[in-house]
Amino acid sequence: MAEIRPFKGLRYNSLKVKLEEVITEPYDRIPPALQEEYYKRNPYNVVRIILGKDDDPEHPEKNKYKRACIYLDQWQKEGILLRESQEAIYLYEQEFRVKNEQKKRIGLIARVRLEDFSSRKVLPHEKTFPKHKADRLNLLKETHTNTGQIFLLYNDDDNRVSESVKKALAKAELGADVRDEENFHHTLWIIKGRDDIQAIQEAMADKVLIIADGHHRYETSLNYQKYKIEELGEAKGTEPFNYIMMTLFRLDDPGLVILPTYRLAKGLDRLSEQGLKDILSSSFDISEVDWPDPSNNEVLDRVQEQVLNSTHTFAAFVPELKKAFIFRLKSEDILDREITEARSKQWKYLDVAILHSLIIDKLEALASGPFSQEDNVSYIRNLEEGIQQVVQGDFQMIFLLKPVSLHQIREVVEKGELMPHKSTDFFPKLKSGLVMNPLDE
Repeated sequence: MAEIRPFKGLRYNSLKVKLEEVITEPYDRIPPALQEEYYKRNPYNVVRIILGKDDDPEHPEKNKYKRACIYLDQWQKEGILLRESQEAIYLYEQEFRVKNEQKKRIGLIARVRLEDFSSRKVLPHEKTFPKHKADRLNLLKETHTNTGQIFLLYNDDDNRVSESVKKALAKAELGADVRDEENFHHTLWIIKGRDDIQAIQEAMADKVLIIADGHHRYETSLNYQKYKIEELGEAKGTEPFNYIMMTLFRLDDPGLVILPTYRLAKGLDRLSEQGLKDILSSSFDISEVDWPDPSNNEVLDRVQEQVLNSTHTFAAFVPELKKAFIFRLKSEDILDREITEARSKQWKYLDVAILHSLIIDKLEALASGPFSQEDNVSYIRNLEEGIQQVVQGDFQMIFLLKPVSLHQIREVVEKGELMPHKSTDFFPKLKSGLVMNPLDE
């Protein structure tokens, strides 16, 4: 079901640039300050292609998408970027630390045939937004190149893919070996042997793929495919634009890590300890922890431990009350009554769904004005930064929850449902700039 193909990747020439100076985070993880840092790091940094400045004083071309194409062409002529001499499949190995634990995972980079979601061969897990897809489509139309990675998952219960990858890795060429600013280790291996490639293709042939990260880039490629077919008037189905570069990881890879995304709330002018308990006590057993000093990490550790080690348990830190509140769901029977959307049991049992439906939605009672998730709720992945934002008064409270599991994602998407907004944060991200996929042949 998953048709994968080798391709002639476009990679940086490590004899002319230092890889650690030119690779970046994915485009959607580059705020303006980091964009500026990447610009200064090296004149050949891939940020100039994947996320160029709207107005770049370095270059006379004002359209950032056209400028990206110019850079791609120019850097190839200068030998900064080199095209693979023959078609290959790549292996991407990441070694990193999270919560003082060393992790390693390996993904397979290849062209994969684009499939409409209705085919159920590629499954999304989250909603996308038009603005981001328009931006990526403009870039793809100008560069005709997949410049960033898409993170997908597959099930390998029979270990056929793993065995094929293991055999191929023993003969693979080293394509990149670099440490990033967090000292995470990124290694790219090149597989060119026909027998090795064919073995991997055959092992992957029956896989259904789940998009973990990169929904906008995937849907952009579907739109690009339609654009090219309309432009040409017809298509054989074998053209490069019918495929997209993906990085594929097995679902049970022990190196797969999902972190929680915390919720911040504001606009609660009627917030009080009693008011909070009044609106939530029917569904939750509520306890509290004094937390007068937000810099006291012992309290934070104690609160996090309760959230992570209990079922359907959440915490809210409220600086103005100098307390953290622990909310434990009284019974799962409550979920069918409170979550009235036509959702599966698996979706309703997600902690992120419970947090929004049974807690955040109820906060409206503590606001004398309009309260909505769009205007009064924000999302943050760095807990320390989130706590700082509530301490300094940008928000009134921050909610802690445990991360979703890979098993839960699989259960939900295989039922044809999407996960709630901001449910997953796969860590670490796949670096941009290790290999790109030109769609000209």
